Amino acid sequence: MHLALSVRGLNKTYHAGSKSRANTVPALRDVSFDVQAGEAVGLIGRPGAGKSTLLLCLAGLMRPDDGSITWFGEQITGHHVPPGLAYVPQRAAYYSFLTVREALEYYATLHELSAVARASQVERSLRDVGLHVHATRRVNSLSPSMLQRLGLAQSLIGSPRAILLDETVCGQGLLFDKDIIALLTQLSRRGISVILAAPNPVELHRIAARIINIVEGRVVNTSAAPARVAERLF
Repeated sequence: MHLALSVRGLNKTYHAGSKSRANTVPALRDVSFDVQAGEAVGLIGRPGAGKSTLLLCLAGLMRPDDGSITWFGEQITGHHVPPGLAYVPQRAAYYSFLTVREALEYYATLHELSAVARASQVERSLRDVGLHVHATRRVNSLSPSMLQRLGLAQSLIGSPRAILLDETVCGQGLLFDKDIIALLTQLSRRGISVILAAPNPVELHRIAARIINIVEGRVVNTSAAPARVAERLF
C-alpha cells in the first residue's frame, strides 16, 4: 500500500465570548495518524469529541492552528488543497426544487468532465447508491436516509481518491445495508481511501479496517476493527 494521508501534530482551538470574557475551546490536540491508499478508517467519539472538526481540516475547509496535513504527497496549505478529495457533511444541503438526477448533474458540472462523462458518472452513482429508481423525485421529498444516499452519490462523481463521510451513512441504517457495505468495500479495494465518522463503533465495524478513537480532541487509541479481524481469521 501507498500512503494516502499523513496528519502530524494537528491542533485547533475555537474562540468564543467577548474580548473581556474570551473563552477558548480546544477541538483538536496534537492529532497524528496515517491512512493508506485504499484503507477504510473509522473515527469514533462522543458528540463534541472533534470528529467533525478533524474532517473539515482534512477536507481543506478549515485551517488548523498548527500541524500539517498531507494528501497523496501534497500538503494542504492556505491556497492549495490536493485534488481528489470528496467530503460529505452530516447534513448536506441541496437545492430543494431540483430532482435527484438534476442535483447530481449540477454538481457534476463542477468537475472537469465532458458531457458524456458527466452523464455516465451521474447514472452510475445513482445506481451505486440505489437511487436510480428515485432519480426524478424532488430533493425536498426525500427521507433523511435518501438524502444520505444522495450525499454519497455526489461524493462518487469526479473519480475521488479519498472520501470523507461525517456520520453521513450512520444513524439511518445505511451501514447495515448490504449494498452500501458492498459499495464502500469495493471503493476501498479500488484504492480509494474512505474515512467515516460515527459516535460509536458498532456500524463502522462493518466497513472500517481500523478504528481511531477520539476523546476531547485527542487520539487515545487506534485498533483493528473486530469485524475485519474475524474476516482474516475465517
